[in-house]
Amino acid sequence: MKNFLIALIVLACWIGSAIATDAANLDRFNYETTVQANGQNDYGPQDWGRVQCLDKDVCLGYPDSFDEAIGWSYRENSCRWCPPGSRDCGVHHQSPINLYRQVTQTSDPLYNKCIDGHKMIFFDGTCSWDDLVRQNAFSIERHALKIIQPTELMPDGRYRIACRDPSIGRRFPRLDYAKGFSHWWHLSHTDLHVPSEHTQNGKRYDGELQMYQFYSVSGLEAGVNNEMGTVSVFLQAYDDSPDYDMLNRVICQWREVEEQTRRGCGLPSVSAPYDGCHSSRRQLRATSSSANTTLPSKPMSVHDIILHNYLNPDDTKIMVMEDDDITEPSDQDDMKWAIFVQQQEEAEHQNHRRQLTNHHHVRPWHNYWPLVGVQTEYYYRYGGTQTVPPCYGRFVRGNNRAQTNNWRVMKDPIRISKRQLAELHRLLRERIAPPGDPLVACQADTAAKVDPVTGFVDVARPLQGNQKAHHMVYCECENWGSQWQADQEWCRTYRNDKDARLFQHPYNFYTDGF
Repeated sequence: MKNFLIALIVLACWIGSAIATDAANLDRFNYETTVQANGQNDYGPQDWGRVQCLDKDVCLGYPDSFDEAIGWSYRENSCRWCPPGSRDCGVHHQSPINLYRQVTQTSDPLYNKCIDGHKMIFFDGTCSWDDLVRQNAFSIERHALKIIQPTELMPDGRYRIACRDPSIGRRFPRLDYAKGFSHWWHLSHTDLHVPSEHTQNGKRYDGELQMYQFYSVSGLEAGVNNEMGTVSVFLQAYDDSPDYDMLNRVICQWREVEEQTRRGCGLPSVSAPYDGCHSSRRQLRATSSSANTTLPSKPMSVHDIILHNYLNPDDTKIMVMEDDDITEPSDQDDMKWAIFVQQQEEAEHQNHRRQLTNHHHVRPWHNYWPLVGVQTEYYYRYGGTQTVPPCYGRFVRGNNRAQTNNWRVMKDPIRISKRQLAELHRLLRERIAPPGDPLVACQADTAAKVDPVTGFVDVARPLQGNQKAHHMVYCECENWGSQWQADQEWCRTYRNDKDARLFQHPYNFYTDGF
């Protein structure tokens, strides 16, 4: 009888697994649990651990699976529901978390000393603004506003970055993490979430720009590490803040994408006005002659290629980091960067004196524009996970830090205007699925929670509990000097008053607390 019952249980589990597997092909993650029209679930954060992606052709559940080196395999969902105060998670390092400034080692059991020897150093790549627009690198996703570094397929089946500069060849934007990594990290794409996912000393910001990095070492060389990285910058709208010019520029391009999608679906144009977007409409008029017009295809990012590789291990796409004529950044690059920084400082001072409305008259494009705009080189660092399924960053024990998302979160927010914040929410709230969407083509489709009163959206994963495994560190004035004048003045003003520097006036622009 006992064996019979065991057999029944096994059979029931097998049938349930088969049903779940069949249904999981169309699983999607959401920011609140809902039921699709076909009866399948859109899973909310508490159930993200149930999201599966088993269909190689229709992978809806893992929009940002980002196993960042060729040849590595990643076939699991590492999402765990570990909110603050949870007691059933054991040792974990789920993200996002509350970032806070420790004062002394003795006062905080999670204190870790900053051992970074210098600021993060970064260089731009060869994709210009015009390249990104032409390559259709901007998109409105269900969970974020996205800008990718586009790639192209070569005749031999390998991929490389799609933009070439005659003087320096092809380059991904690259960044040096300052400590613990001997090679460059490279930019794959940038996601914008509203509100922020991380908090700082308990404060949730109006938005968060997340720049996803992949490591430059190939899978064969670094297969034991399996690490990825994300650099984040907060956005905060203040009543007296003018438009942040570079954000206006990308907002206008996301509006162009929105317009293209609506025209491709035969839908009316966007009704919400947004002053300051004065780019040409000729391309849109050209694509609007028929409701069935095929929109430009979205290029593959490095993230897309790596996702393909782990879903299709027998059909691996090889990523080419750089052409033969590319060398490491040189002294000449350093000089170009110094000139660029000076130009940005001058442009920033001018921008604070007047509000720009025409995005063609702003500073030069830089693919790490959030790092330029934040004007600080001080940050938090910790080891965590992705904030969307499959939450890359496996459960860890002891000193095993394999498969970690290495976060760097800048301490200061970029100041934006109230109208810019409202438009970011509208873009996500009113998202229309593109014509090629496998489930809800040309229908309203957002993963966000929408406030019925304010109309504001929420595409932030809830906070997860802080743990020793996160190894959170705060790096600031005591660790290195900054190139930014605002940082220098902040460090000098509060050199002898650490409490004021850490908590009372925490940014390099004046505020009273966070």
